[in-house]
Amino acid sequence: MAAISGGILVAAILTGILTGDRGVLANGIIVSTLAIFFMYFIYQYQKYRDIKEMEAVFPNFLHDLAEAISSGMPLYKAIQQTSKIGYGRLSLELKKMSNQISWGMSVDKVLSQFAERIKSSKRLYMAVNIIREAHLSGGDIVSVIDSVADSLISLQDAEKEKRSILHQHMLIIYAITIIFIVIIVLINRLLMPIFSSPAFGQQIGLTNPCDTCTAGACSICALFELTSTSLFGVKPGIASYYTSLFFYMAFVQAFFAGLVAGQISENSVMGGLKHSLILSVIVLVSFMFLSRLGLLGV
Repeated sequence: MAAISGGILVAAILTGILTGDRGVLANGIIVSTLAIFFMYFIYQYQKYRDIKEMEAVFPNFLHDLAEAISSGMPLYKAIQQTSKIGYGRLSLELKKMSNQISWGMSVDKVLSQFAERIKSSKRLYMAVNIIREAHLSGGDIVSVIDSVADSLISLQDAEKEKRSILHQHMLIIYAITIIFIVIIVLINRLLMPIFSSPAFGQQIGLTNPCDTCTAGACSICALFELTSTSLFGVKPGIASYYTSLFFYMAFVQAFFAGLVAGQISENSVMGGLKHSLILSVIVLVSFMFLSRLGLLGV
């Protein structure tokens, strides 16, 4: 992942240097930086999904582990036995633990390393450490494992109830994005014609800043023009500038609104990436559709 991101950035910089065009160099750096951040967020979101998947099936694993121990197996043998059961993403970790045990590593060390690998989930980290301490102390490990599993199930039920209660707040966030797009359409259809109409022989003040752009700003203007002409079919000029400006404003609002939705519903910013993606697609499709209808870029 890091190699791909670095390669994109180096390729963009070399292209700008070889062409000798500052605009190409600036656009290349901007695009490559966005690509790097995008790949990083995808990587982090995948890790988040893996942890959530493991949290969902971990109580089932603990019940199966306790059942195996109750049948007379020692803990290390029970871990090897349950590693043969399918638990999705958790099975990869269990097989790794089983292999470590077969190599002669102690159960204590195996559990300790497993806890370190999943420490991004405080819930799983604490559960594994509790089981590890119960094993070291020589207590009734079966009752401890069952108790931990029941506690995790209770936490999952509480989370489901929380998501159900906060569902209406997520709908409000989606509605805000749609309202934002509607406001942009109203500005484009009502206010822009007023501001661009002649008043005492002059325009009131609505101009295209890209008509007199400097060297640094021209790269942004080129990006704006490319966005309007290629995505929305708007002719170059003042209409293309403000269409792109409104689009990027709506896009940024949608992206961060999605992150807020994830924080509200799942208590995780990374969990909001899927909402950011959905809202960003809504903005893109809405602008393409509205521009074709003549409601934008006029």
